[in-house]
Amino acid sequence: MSFFGVAFAVFLKDLRLESRTGGVVLSTVLFALLVVLLAAFAFGLDTLPGADASAGVFWIAVAFAGVLALGRAFAVERELDVWTALLLTPAPRAALFAGKVLSVLAFLLVVEAVLLPVVQLFFRSAILEHLASLLPVLLLANLGFAAAGTLFAALSIRTRMRDLLLGVILFPLIAPVLLAAVEATTVILAGQGLGGATDYLGLLAIFDVLFLVGGLWLFGPLMED
Repeated sequence: MSFFGVAFAVFLKDLRLESRTGGVVLSTVLFALLVVLLAAFAFGLDTLPGADASAGVFWIAVAFAGVLALGRAFAVERELDVWTALLLTPAPRAALFAGKVLSVLAFLLVVEAVLLPVVQLFFRSAILEHLASLLPVLLLANLGFAAAGTLFAALSIRTRMRDLLLGVILFPLIAPVLLAAVEATTVILAGQGLGGATDYLGLLAIFDVLFLVGGLWLFGPLMED
């Protein structure tokens, strides 16, 4: 099969499995909602800071939920040793990486679709009104998160402390992505539109390219080791 054929096959496999079990999206959505609710009650429901805090709370919830989603996305491969079987096939290793990136990206977008109206409700922000401007930020930030997370989730799949190790390694690596996403979201919610977030979008695009190219290049050799 071609590169794109293998990547799409891996992506469809994950979507079919998720449609039957709901293990990744359901647990991740519940966890992200819990983070938002805890933040809302910590600020105080009667004295919420409004839109100024909504960007930070949203991306904090996405970051923690994303690590959970990465662990769940590789659970079947780990438990049934499917990952070893995939690596034994003649499929391009980079295509396997690309397929898992697409899966994680789809899971994150579904979680955020649920999370956005909840953040608007509790933090009284106009996040849904600026959704069209926020879409490029969401796509770029999620793509970088998915690319970096997929690479390190695959590397830690055979380690005993994989969940802890993934978070310890991943969060420092994606910190620039999260910071740029928070700043871009804050600027857009302040009414400046995409024009005011151009620098942050450029930074997100740079990190996306680095993570994607690095993942496609390093995935095969790292899996062989």
